[in-house]
Amino acid sequence: MKAPQGTVSVHKLSRKRRLFFASLIYLAFVLVLAIAEITVRLGLPPVSSLDLFVSTTQQKAQITNAQQSAIFEGDASLLWRLKPNLREVVWDFTVVSTNAEHYRADYPVGRKGSDVFRIVCVGDSVTFGYRVPPVWPERPADYDRGWLPYPMLIEKQLREGNPGRKIEVITMAVPGYTSHQGLAWLRREIDQLEPDLLTASFGWNDVSMSDAPDRETIRGDWYVVMTRWLIEHSQAFAHLTKWLRAREAKTGALVTKPQPRVSEQEYLNNMLAITQLATQRDIKTVVIAAPYRDQTTNPLEAQAMIRYRESLRAMAQRNQVPFMEPLELTPAAYPSNEGWFGELIHPNHLGHRLMASELLKLYERNKMLPGFTIPALTP
Repeated sequence: MKAPQGTVSVHKLSRKRRLFFASLIYLAFVLVLAIAEITVRLGLPPVSSLDLFVSTTQQKAQITNAQQSAIFEGDASLLWRLKPNLREVVWDFTVVSTNAEHYRADYPVGRKGSDVFRIVCVGDSVTFGYRVPPVWPERPADYDRGWLPYPMLIEKQLREGNPGRKIEVITMAVPGYTSHQGLAWLRREIDQLEPDLLTASFGWNDVSMSDAPDRETIRGDWYVVMTRWLIEHSQAFAHLTKWLRAREAKTGALVTKPQPRVSEQEYLNNMLAITQLATQRDIKTVVIAAPYRDQTTNPLEAQAMIRYRESLRAMAQRNQVPFMEPLELTPAAYPSNEGWFGELIHPNHLGHRLMASELLKLYERNKMLPGFTIPALTP
């Protein structure tokens, strides 16, 4: 039957044709993006995601200077992490090696075997073992391999005392991290790591003053993390972000009042959330007070550390969480405690030996290592 005169015949596109034309549009869009990405990579110097992720003055001083960025790279959810597969890199008088999973370890950390007992130590530069062992850049091979951070010492002691048992103590720690980052990292990795026992220690970075708190600079909203992921994987997007930020900077920076990266209440909430995350999975947990040497060198900072530590101790007692606080690593023992520290904040190899010794005693008192021999470790 013919269409009436003066009317237009409309032919509907088949589903296959609609998909075909939609695919062409999609492919054209992908092609444009690919050309832009290739052009930027060939024609412009690379932009580090680390430089774009780390935004505050305090974080930049710690993380993005030339020396620090030798061991750090960008992370879409945590801002920075350790580079993988480092081999005895000398960083700030510390010899650093990492595995493929970004941990400071000399063996791969995969799925836990059924016969493995795994301890995870989550923390900041103290747990990481800043300047333990110490090494001079001009003599990179000249250091004492027996001087170890406390997680590695615990692993060594337990392995020696329990031959034939498979024991792993994972140093899940990165310099500069706060409890905010530690909690986010643990949430991301805990089910992959499946620890039997967990220790958590944060404090110094939480109290340190910053242009903005971590809840603003390290947001975990999916779209914020996705934006960082795009910056991390696309140089075109990274250059666009850098250009947009440069334009914003010309309008004038906002005057900000320095504040702790993590407030005292947020710190307690984060540490409690870490213990609850473990408890929900039947993982035993120990909370460790952050070391700090004295109240004399920097009294305002020291008072903040004391307040955070006292509040943490009270929180642990209320929630019946084992709490470790070696008095030698607190201002109460100053000045006789100077031999335990490398400087104001970080224990030296002797301080780490003390921490390992006290932790092993705590494990034994609380029956946290059933079936294991726990050899004594003299500080």
